[in-house]
Amino acid sequence: MDNIKIPKFDNETDEANWAYEHREDLAAVFINQHRQREEKPSLRLETALEKALQSEQMVVTPEELTGRSLVAVLRGRLAKQ
Repeated sequence: MDNIKIPKFDNETDEANWAYEHREDLAAVFINQHRQREEKPSLRLETALEKALQSEQMVVTPEELTGRSLVAVLRGRLAKQ
């Protein structure tokens, strides 16, 4: 039930009443959309870094880390690739 027809309202009171009357349907739509987003594969930074580190040997010198985190250094390297 992802296709709820939302009518045009004359005022906020009518809109609020309609939303209250259809609150269960609206909640079902939001829950369904949330579940669909969770099911989509997402490439997180940690996953990208892990794959990069497994595919090649990376040496990080202490100078590169001055004032930066390891993640920031690796993120910069991945962006250049």
